[in-house]
Amino acid sequence: MTPRLVLIAAPLLLLAACGPAKQADTAAPPAVETPKSGPVTIAVTPYVGGPLRVRADGVGPITGETAFDAATIKALFPKAVVKSAFIHTGEGPPGPILTVDQDNVPLLEIGKGAEGGIGEIRLAGGPAQGPKGEALLGKWADLGFDIAQCRAGEGRTVNQTVCVRPEAPTVSYVFGVPGWTRGGLPPVEVLKAKGQLNEFVWRPAEKAAVGAA
Repeated sequence: MTPRLVLIAAPLLLLAACGPAKQADTAAPPAVETPKSGPVTIAVTPYVGGPLRVRADGVGPITGETAFDAATIKALFPKAVVKSAFIHTGEGPPGPILTVDQDNVPLLEIGKGAEGGIGEIRLAGGPAQGPKGEALLGKWADLGFDIAQCRAGEGRTVNQTVCVRPEAPTVSYVFGVPGWTRGGLPPVEVLKAKGQLNEFVWRPAEKAAVGAA
């Protein structure tokens, strides 16, 4: 190659060398890696006082996802006294429960389910209110139940009447009739005259139809 050709070729080589670099500069920037999603934390307001509402999906700050654990329940009821105990309700060994008392008033009895979570919650005292604002000791005649929504209690609720509203199948209303010891379902006239609400029983949706209240 002559010296003249070498001088002409050199700029061409420089341009060729710069070409890929300019193309790289105009290429799309690398995608930003999306952070991996972690557990979603849902804010729960602890119960400190006032009406304790029993809803179709839970009781106060408790839902079907709440663990059967004394520390967890204590965090949800910071002003209450939470104790572990056992209760015998039928055949077989006693079952574990958690009791929740506040201001020397029993609020909840929480039973453990067969799979380790909360199996049921019983409310027989304190400021409990049903899904429609019903209060304990309310009269059967005043709460708008039809006898077709009720059945005779069994086990712990023998000689009592258990009623369930269609719109809240997870909540059982346990009515007592003073002096009723015959078992079975009392006549409508007796319920209207003497039936009073003694207890709410809430169960998670998948357990609502299991067993007697």
